[in-house]
Amino acid sequence: MKPNRREFTLMGAGSMIAALSAPSALSAVAIDPAVTPLAPSAETPWYRHIKRVGQTNFNEKDPQYGDVGKWADYWASAKVDAVALSVSGPVAFYPTEVPFFHRSSYLNGRDLFGECVQAAKARGIRVYGRMSPDIQWTDPKLLAANPLWFRRNQDGSLQSSAPDIAFTCQFSGQFTEQQPAIIRELNAHYDIDGIYMNGWPTMQVCYCDNCKKIGDPHSEKYRNALMAGAAELISLYKKVVLEKSPNNFYSSNLGGGLKESALDQWKLTRDALWYTADNQSRSAIFAPIWQDAQQVKFARALMGDRPVAAVTASYSRSGRLMWRQVSETSCEPECRMAQTAAAGGIVWYHWLGMEQGFQEDRRWQAPGRDFLSWHARHDKHFQNVRSLASVAIIASSKSVTLYKAPSTEEKTDHIEGMYSILTEGRIPFDFVHEEDLNEKRLAQYSVLILPNVALLSDAQCRALEAYVQRGGSLLATFETSLYDENGKPRTDFALGNLFGISKAGIRFRAEAEATDPITSVHLQFIKQRNTITAGFEDTEWIAGPVWSIPLNPVPNPVMTFIKPYPVYPPEAVFAREGPTNMPSVVLRETGKSRLIYFAGDMDASYWRYDNVDLGRQLLNAVKWLMHDNDPVQVKGEGLMEVIAWETKPGFAVHMLNYNGANAFRGHMRTPVTLGAQQVRIQLPRDVKVKTASLLRAEIDVPFKQTDRTIELTVPSIKIYEVVALEV
Repeated sequence: MKPNRREFTLMGAGSMIAALSAPSALSAVAIDPAVTPLAPSAETPWYRHIKRVGQTNFNEKDPQYGDVGKWADYWASAKVDAVALSVSGPVAFYPTEVPFFHRSSYLNGRDLFGECVQAAKARGIRVYGRMSPDIQWTDPKLLAANPLWFRRNQDGSLQSSAPDIAFTCQFSGQFTEQQPAIIRELNAHYDIDGIYMNGWPTMQVCYCDNCKKIGDPHSEKYRNALMAGAAELISLYKKVVLEKSPNNFYSSNLGGGLKESALDQWKLTRDALWYTADNQSRSAIFAPIWQDAQQVKFARALMGDRPVAAVTASYSRSGRLMWRQVSETSCEPECRMAQTAAAGGIVWYHWLGMEQGFQEDRRWQAPGRDFLSWHARHDKHFQNVRSLASVAIIASSKSVTLYKAPSTEEKTDHIEGMYSILTEGRIPFDFVHEEDLNEKRLAQYSVLILPNVALLSDAQCRALEAYVQRGGSLLATFETSLYDENGKPRTDFALGNLFGISKAGIRFRAEAEATDPITSVHLQFIKQRNTITAGFEDTEWIAGPVWSIPLNPVPNPVMTFIKPYPVYPPEAVFAREGPTNMPSVVLRETGKSRLIYFAGDMDASYWRYDNVDLGRQLLNAVKWLMHDNDPVQVKGEGLMEVIAWETKPGFAVHMLNYNGANAFRGHMRTPVTLGAQQVRIQLPRDVKVKTASLLRAEIDVPFKQTDRTIELTVPSIKIYEVVALEV
């Protein structure tokens, strides 16, 4: 017998889904017996090659005002491949027959969803439904019939997001029955091409009766139950969506970047068809300008060659504040769309409200149409085959979620510091996920960077050792490999033999004791002059990191620490003793491999405090590991992220200009146009390049080819340029 939803008792995630996933009386209303699943298709599903998506979220009043013709004509003019079309959360925009699915009060017999599907299809645009299972209408009849559908606070009150709307609990029939019923109804009556679920899965905190049976919503037990339940529900929804066609897709909203990793995204994406990165704008005012490129790279590390889409908002937002029906008129949306395109993602442009977007504030339309239609004209050059990066950062979710950091700052600051260094050095790079350290995945990279990857399993350490034996080079910082995969401390570095290091004590913060709030940190004394010390010719010491691991002495160290001393008053500013024998950086060469270990949190200290010495030292280290042999070099003025691909027609080098007023404070204003850039590309194979063009400027440029080397000049760059080579 199937559990009564009002008297739901907690079961294991697998048995819960099995019991509730079969079509029930609720889901039966959505099944049309005339509709049968299509036969499997041998062709590649449509969503594997698209590059542009548009979305206009409906609000409840839109059926009264919505001009479907204007809506469809706009997205057709923007040359999008598909549109995301509002189905639910709390409001249905079509005449649904699913119980407790609230029809818009302004629908008045209209089928706004169906009209939009028909209009989009008539213009050759694919349509997928946008659902939001995390919220529901708080109708008194629904509350009485299904009180366990809703998340509760400790006092039993609803967790509400708006009048008459509340958040829903994953451990309820809202997820196990209601959502499959809606999907089956859509499958039966509309020519849709897939389903995207917004706002879920998430690390909910709920005190409803079901959740009380699991335990403390902040506990590991509860988190594990959420993970297991989310995985089972994703599998269920995917199965129901594919009842329509094997070429349809299902996608959850799995995250917006490195920090949003409370759920194990690696496990949740093993069978995913599509990844949606829904961090629509910079969620913090001081978030880095490259946030969108970063989240696409991270998602690609999870998904491989499967589709990754990143949503760009066209409305105004500053940190947590939103003006959601006021257009964003800075260059920020164009900058984010350019980053998505450059990093290999699907550009997804987003607005809210049909009346508001097509009658009242229309300023969002031109930037989206201009960029997307340009992108469509050059679509073939965005069909990527493989990355040309020879450097990769190991992205460790566990070292973000389970690591007990010594400071209260963001644990992702180590990654941000390395991201910044590689961007400043104009070095193309990828992310590789910590769970993907196999020989095939690592084969294309000559350098791996471990920015305080504190948690590593024995197997992962062996994989890194094997990578070095095959000729790969490594850079590691601070507490890398000092903990196992569960966060249990080790007595010494698991990679200690590889780097030639051993721990001499516990981590410590390097600052002089003083009552004054002004503090001093370590200095690094230069003992050897080599590539790592380039740019420091006129000094005997440089700045050091904040946190460090004391190391036992090593032969012929490059640099050692100078103990901190007071910085005020001036009369007291001098070292009380000479340089220590405690190494701050250890270099090693073995065969073709080069290895560097930094004893301090160099990357995080650089990101937090912006000390130029630390940045130069890290960049020197990366270039030494690369043997100063960058496969793609772009030389010129300005801060620029460089991303390079082999494409179906040839090769492409993407150049993202990050110079402009307010660029690092949430909204890129008008960018500062960069002057001439000298581009040198070492092709990965012997081919003859026929033409070189600049896609944004839409001009051909002269080039010189010598064997596998291509050289050319880009005259100028506004916000974005792409060098496209056809072979």
